[in-house]
Amino acid sequence: MDRKELGLRIRTIRKNKGLSQSQLAELMGYKNHSTLAKVETGINDITVETLYKYANVLNVRIGELLVANDNSSGYIKNIRDGLGSQKIILNCAGGIVEKDGKILFQHRTDNDKWGLVGGLLELNETYLEAAIREIKEETGLDVKPKYFLGIFHNHNMVWGNGDKAHTIGAYYVFEIVGGDLRVDEESFELKFCSEEEIPPLFAPDHQEAVDAYYRGVRQPLFDENAMIKPIK
Repeated sequence: MDRKELGLRIRTIRKNKGLSQSQLAELMGYKNHSTLAKVETGINDITVETLYKYANVLNVRIGELLVANDNSSGYIKNIRDGLGSQKIILNCAGGIVEKDGKILFQHRTDNDKWGLVGGLLELNETYLEAAIREIKEETGLDVKPKYFLGIFHNHNMVWGNGDKAHTIGAYYVFEIVGGDLRVDEESFELKFCSEEEIPPLFAPDHQEAVDAYYRGVRQPLFDENAMIKPIK
């Protein structure tokens, strides 16, 4: 069966049962959650024996892992079901989170590389809403936008499972207003870096956003529906 489909079902059932990647990885006997992350994103295949172990650990029938249900379907999945891994246009959002003169970077589990915090838009979200949500989900931090940095393109994004896209990303600069920094299942590490400490970044749009930040680019916040009304 398709390993991307299987990985998505494992991820959906895990989340429905309130388990983190680290918790399920421990129950499966993995050394860390990176192996599970690769299974859930379709990078790693699994044996029949391992599939039965997932069913046992998750306390589900084997058929629930092999048969799709309503909870496993989503917007991007539906697109990929029809188009496979071929290149598509996707919208994303994220930003630069400031603290004590440094900015936050994420060591990602999906490609073992560094980048800014952010992710794909969900249906009915604005860019700003998506950026704030992604930062909260992936870092535990509550943030407030200071200003808009710009729109940046990655014309040749390729995920570890082979999916390709031209991503269009809106990036903001944020200040921290609450929450506690913590690493979730999508990160190996989160680190605040000065300009001299920044690691090589995996995507050109991330690098261009960082370059714009250090050049002093500052765009006003705006109403994304009207596109002409500044946010006060």
